[in-house]
Amino acid sequence: MKFLTDFTKLSKAIAGVVVLGYLIQLISPSTRGVLALVPGRFIPCVWNIFTAGFLEVHFYKVIFSALSCLALARLIEPVWGSSEFLKFLAATNVATGGATLFLLYIIFALTQYSEKSGDLLYKEVSGFEGIVAACLVAIKQIMPDNEIMLLTGVIRFRAKHLPSLFLVSAVAGSFLLGTSLSTVPFVCFGTYFAWVYLRFLQYKPELSARGDPFNEDFRFASFFPEVVQPPVDKVAQVIGTALRLAPRSPTRAPDGFVPGTAPLPGSDDADAARRRERGARALEERLGARKPASVPVSTNADIEAGVAKDSAQVASAAGEGPLE
Repeated sequence: MKFLTDFTKLSKAIAGVVVLGYLIQLISPSTRGVLALVPGRFIPCVWNIFTAGFLEVHFYKVIFSALSCLALARLIEPVWGSSEFLKFLAATNVATGGATLFLLYIIFALTQYSEKSGDLLYKEVSGFEGIVAACLVAIKQIMPDNEIMLLTGVIRFRAKHLPSLFLVSAVAGSFLLGTSLSTVPFVCFGTYFAWVYLRFLQYKPELSARGDPFNEDFRFASFFPEVVQPPVDKVAQVIGTALRLAPRSPTRAPDGFVPGTAPLPGSDDADAARRRERGARALEERLGARKPASVPVSTNADIEAGVAKDSAQVASAAGEGPLE
């Protein structure tokens, strides 16, 4: 039991839900039609769009999903907090379920004249891979340059490559195991919608801003190999402009800072010096504008004469003595 104390309460609760769902469908297989995503029975079972992302029907996938949830939440939840982490999982899971349902309808419409097209409407689609993929995208944003070593250092890669590696391996494995209908949509949509949420929607109270639109290491093309990143950047820019998701250049204040953001640590010393000089110059100009024009400028001679006059008055008062 000491092993479980190292993980957050929320991650243990989510892992428990995954294990419980597996046991329920194992005892009563009919519950799969209620919990899994079934296009032909989506109405009235609209909750399938949410519950499908937590239902696993294979034992090896349950073990993988539970352990992945515990390990990844341990890295993400302390940074974001439990409420933000739960909001992220819920939003990504619902978006993934909705997109998967829409994709299945499109596939059915395109293949409705084939012999097996009707079976697609009543396929039970579910899996936790979408949430795992979303958490890996969060790891890419939080700790992109952390090095991960496998097999005692034989295999090494950085955390920013985790989403892409997981997507490729999950898709390839799903075709080998015959689970591509469930795995491929959940992994692809989970990765994409997690990126959309973190890139444009996540609210950051410390910056009074949303998303992470100006992080070059977190742009959409960064999920692809470097060879194809330039054309992907162009396509992503066109789509982002059409959907009004393309980031705009931040408006800078006169002191060089971007409104709504904090100054970056390690800023250029020359820029800081120039900002101080501009501030001092502006202060001098404001003080000069406030000085009355009629006030004469005192010289050193005037100051010495005033001091001598005050000294003579003090000496005269002392010679007269106190009044009776």
